[in-house]
Amino acid sequence: MNCWRTVYNCLALPTARAASRLSAPWKPKLSVGLAGRKASFTRIESFLAAHSGGRGNHGILLHASSVGEYLQAEPLMQRIRQADSTIPLYLSYFSPSVEKRARSCSHADLSFYLPEDTRANMNRLLATLAPRLILISKFDIWPNLVWEAARRGIPVAVTAATLSPGSGRLRGVAGSFHRAFYPLLGRVCAISREDADNFVRLGVASQRCVVTGDTRFDQTWERAAAVTENDPLVRPFHGWREKIIFAAGSIWPADQQRLLPALGELCKRFGNLRLILAPHEPSDEHLRQLTDFCTRAALGCELYSSLGASIQVAPATRAVIVDTVGALAAVYRAADMAYIGGSFDSGVHNTMEPACFGLPLLFGPRHLNSYEARLMIEAGGAFCAQDAGQITKRAGRLIGDGEFRKKCGHSARRVVQANLGATDRTIRALADFLPVQPQRQEGAPEVDNG
Repeated sequence: MNCWRTVYNCLALPTARAASRLSAPWKPKLSVGLAGRKASFTRIESFLAAHSGGRGNHGILLHASSVGEYLQAEPLMQRIRQADSTIPLYLSYFSPSVEKRARSCSHADLSFYLPEDTRANMNRLLATLAPRLILISKFDIWPNLVWEAARRGIPVAVTAATLSPGSGRLRGVAGSFHRAFYPLLGRVCAISREDADNFVRLGVASQRCVVTGDTRFDQTWERAAAVTENDPLVRPFHGWREKIIFAAGSIWPADQQRLLPALGELCKRFGNLRLILAPHEPSDEHLRQLTDFCTRAALGCELYSSLGASIQVAPATRAVIVDTVGALAAVYRAADMAYIGGSFDSGVHNTMEPACFGLPLLFGPRHLNSYEARLMIEAGGAFCAQDAGQITKRAGRLIGDGEFRKKCGHSARRVVQANLGATDRTIRALADFLPVQPQRQEGAPEVDNG
C-alpha cells in the first residue's frame, strides 16, 4: 500500500492536476470546478466560524460526484435529517453540474466542492469538519480521502455502490492500485450482488459488502407519484387523449440520427401516433434540428412553451418539441411509450422515471451503465435497438398492439416496485455507524448479506 500511495501522490496526482490546469482554458466546466475547489476551504471555514466556533461537530460528510450520485444520496440525507435534526450534514460534490442542486439542498447544513485529493487537503478537511462518518455515493472514491480517514479512525461507507464487471478498476495495474485502499472501506452498500462481489475482488471483506439496492428507486418513485394527470405541466397534452403518444426523452444528436428516420416512418404508418421530442439540452441548434425534421416529414409541430394549462395541443398536431427544462416527468406522465436518449452516446439516461408511469421503453446499445435498464430488458419491459430499422420494428409492434404495449409497460413498472425500500435497507446496513433507526417499508425485502 505504501508503494501505491507514493506513486499516487508523487506521480499520478501531480500529473493529473497539471493536465487539468492546462486544459481548463478550453473546457469551461473544468475551469468552474477548479475555481470551486480552490474556494472550498474558505466556504467551509466561514460556515463553521458562524455556526460552531470554527470546528466541526462530529457530523456526517456525504460525497456525490455529480447529479446522479446526488439523487442517490438525497433520500439518505432526508432520512437522517428526519431522524435527528441535530446531526450536522456536510455535502461535498465534484461536478459543476450538481452545484445548483447541492447549494439549494434543504437537508444539508453546508455544501461545497470536494477539495483536490492531496494528502494536505484531506488532512485539513477531516481535521476541520471532524466527521463521525463519511458516506460516498456510488463510486467517487478518492484514495487520500480514504487513507486519511482510516488514519483518523473515521469509517468510510459507499452507498448505492456500483462496480460493473467491465470496469477498468478490476484489472491489471488499476486493480492493484485500487486494492491499496478499497480494503479500508468500512461498509459497501451495493445495488446488486454482482456489484458487491466485484468490491470483494478489490479486497473489501465480504462481510462488509451488503446488497441494499439503489436509493434512486425510492426517490424517483416518490417524485413520479407527485405528477398527476391534472398537473399544469401535463394538461397541454390532454388534447391528445385519444392518440398514442411516443415520448423521446433526453435525446442527443447521436440518438436523432437513428431515431428521427424511424419516427418519420412510424408516423406514415400510424395516423394516430403523436410525438413528444425532448432534447437533453434544448439549445437553439437542437431545437432547430427537430423543427427541421418535423417540416421535412410534413408533421405539424408546436413548441411546448407555446402551450399551457389552458392551451392544449391540437389533435391534428403531430409533434410537440420540448424547449424548456423541468418538464420531462410531465412528458412521461402523458405518454404511452418512451425512447430514452444517451444510449447511442455515452450511456442511456434515466429509465426509472418513465418506468414509474408504466411505459414500455426503447433505447440504443449503450445501456450497460444502467443496472435498472438491464433489469427491464430481462423483465420484458424494455427493448434495445441497434439502429433505425430496429427502432422502427420494435416501436411499430408497441404502437400496433395495445395489449402488448400495456403488458410491457406493467413489466417495466414492476421492476421499479420490486426495488423500492433501498433507502431503508441502506440505513439498516449502516446501523453500526448511524444514530438512525430504519423505518421498514411493508413488503420491502430484508438486507441481503450474501
